[in-house]
Amino acid sequence: MNFLTKKLLGMQQRARKYFEQFPFLQAILAGVGVIVFWRGIWEGLDRTGVSPFASIILGIIILGAVGVFVETFIGNTIIIKEVLQEEKVEKKNMKEVSNEEKTSLAEISIKLDQIIKKIETK
Repeated sequence: MNFLTKKLLGMQQRARKYFEQFPFLQAILAGVGVIVFWRGIWEGLDRTGVSPFASIILGIIILGAVGVFVETFIGNTIIIKEVLQEEKVEKKNMKEVSNEEKTSLAEISIKLDQIIKKIETK
């Protein structure tokens, strides 16, 4: 790790510890930081005359290169599908358990009736 990376990671850890006490302030500052960063990139590209189409291509290349494009756009879709599938399986399992419980209760009821009849006959 180079010197700059170590310094930035250390600064990030200190900031996280400090902002654990003030999560709302952290959220506001993070939002402002993202907007200011985004605005700077936007203005910079406008001033250099980069077309919207070139911006899209450049964005896809950058996001793909750092592994965020697929993770963010496609990964979320996959995760949502998996969660929905798990919910369906869970509902199915709950129905099966409910049916098994009903069967078990019916069996217990029959055995109880048999025991009561044996007791009454004695």
